[in-house]
Amino acid sequence: MPRLELVETSLRHGQQSLMVSRLRLRHALPVAETLDHCGFAALDVFGGSTFEASLRFLAEDPFERLRAIRAAAPITPFLAVIAGQSVVGHRQVTDDLVDAFIETSAAAGVDIFRCYDPLNDVRNLERCAIAIAATGKQAEGVIVYNEVPGRGLDGLGDVARRLVDAGYPTICLHDPLGVLGASAAAKAVKVIREAAGVPVAVSISAQTGMSALACYSAAGAGAYRADCALSPLAGGASMPGAEALIAGFSGTEVDCGLDLERVAAAALVLERELVHYTEVIDPLAARLDTSALRGLLPPSAMGHAIAELRERNALGRLAEVEADVVQVRAELGYPPLITPLTEIMATQAVYNVVEGDRYATISQEIKDYCLGLYGEPPEPIDREVRRLVNGREEPITCRPADLLEPVMETTRRELIREGYPTPDAAAMVTYALFPNAYLNLVRGDAVAERLGDEPDLPAPPAASEPVVEADVAGEPQGEEPEVQVRELTVEVDGQSYAVRIIGGVDPGAVAIAPAKPAAPTVRDGTVVSPMQGLLLKVNVKVGDHVALGDVVCVLEAMKMQNDITATRAGTVTEVYVTEGTVVAPRAALIQIGP
Repeated sequence: MPRLELVETSLRHGQQSLMVSRLRLRHALPVAETLDHCGFAALDVFGGSTFEASLRFLAEDPFERLRAIRAAAPITPFLAVIAGQSVVGHRQVTDDLVDAFIETSAAAGVDIFRCYDPLNDVRNLERCAIAIAATGKQAEGVIVYNEVPGRGLDGLGDVARRLVDAGYPTICLHDPLGVLGASAAAKAVKVIREAAGVPVAVSISAQTGMSALACYSAAGAGAYRADCALSPLAGGASMPGAEALIAGFSGTEVDCGLDLERVAAAALVLERELVHYTEVIDPLAARLDTSALRGLLPPSAMGHAIAELRERNALGRLAEVEADVVQVRAELGYPPLITPLTEIMATQAVYNVVEGDRYATISQEIKDYCLGLYGEPPEPIDREVRRLVNGREEPITCRPADLLEPVMETTRRELIREGYPTPDAAAMVTYALFPNAYLNLVRGDAVAERLGDEPDLPAPPAASEPVVEADVAGEPQGEEPEVQVRELTVEVDGQSYAVRIIGGVDPGAVAIAPAKPAAPTVRDGTVVSPMQGLLLKVNVKVGDHVALGDVVCVLEAMKMQNDITATRAGTVTEVYVTEGTVVAPRAALIQIGP
């Protein structure tokens, strides 16, 4: 049996899972340079949420970051993980954007593209395989491990055969929650190998503590590669520790054959760089958790739901939400428990529990899912739920991207209008995926979150107080009048500010600001916000007639769009809000009269 090859993931999956994709390039480079001499089969360095996080939180260009890491580690093959037709986001994109993204990534240093679809819908992976073949790079198709009651492992072979037919010469079995035990991991690998006849890799989360044993069993069943991470970013929602696999498998039939001392030295370099991130590393994601073994989502996957419950002062109902997630998943056809599907289901469960009326409030993502815009679920969606969500609108049966028009030429023209006459491929791809974030970056408006190793910002110059010469009645000339100093606390929009007033104040010159208007009273016919969020659209105006269930506003919360519907039929008598404003939970939005 050949040695088990290891893919090291700390520079992408590890930091994405445990420190919310915040690893700066300046800290990644020394680690990459050291890793390059350790003998790993590949380094996972690109893709996932790290792409968007580089733009929004680090003020770094993702493709420039990739090129810099490639320069620091020129030997070891680089691996990128992309979400099929969604590439590095959560929405399906056009075929020409998929082509451009893969071509640009290959040119910047990616050697292996590991492609997955959250629903295991192979139709959403076909274009990726074509684009990767055009670059001459390696394509690896992913099967997201998904437990469906009554189906066992039978479905794995079918997906594997379709992946090979689509153009993927190797397959990776990915277990995002770490629920595969030793026996199941071995059986799953055998099923895939027998069905597809191609090499099989495994990527098994360490969340439940079983990943090392599952990797050993999978390797014994013929898996040729396994994912790992350097120990400072291993465990929890990340991968099993590289040092543990190397030492633990030493002398067995699946000996990795790597130098433990070199890998330990790389881990030490990473550990030294991570001293600046003590406030960033997520303790919930880093710990072992057996929730998934009991059919529940781990805390790291329930982050959005927990945040929403906290905003509603309803954290005590978390157990109800966890139970409802199980029911929502069954109603939606047992989708795999992977981003963004976990967040979509958890958010819907919050709505169902807190409002006491299941599917009374529905996110745009749930509507799109039930319309087939994410792909085909493993099992049919519950008919009654589909009726509640989509009404009479029929779901699509084609590949979702077939409904999308090409965007790259439009993107080029838009960048030219924005003042960039000759945009290169990387600029167009990044802008097409995240237009506002990219423009903020290139215009210098993006501000990176600060860390402890950055120099202090220079203190702003002290404002010089203007000298005003004036005769003061009753004061002898040449003598300093007594300066009055008053200290006040002023509250503006809930924020308190300390204010010092120097000098006398003429009461007649003081303008009294009008009192802040009282919040509208919530009464019969008032449409309220179900949560805190940003109002993207207000679809009605005073005088409009609405029917029960009509969408009157669209609210963005937790990165999801939520339709807010009329609670009664009637005429709009008041519109209390405007687009672009942030509203609080239970804030009055629209008043509908009889």
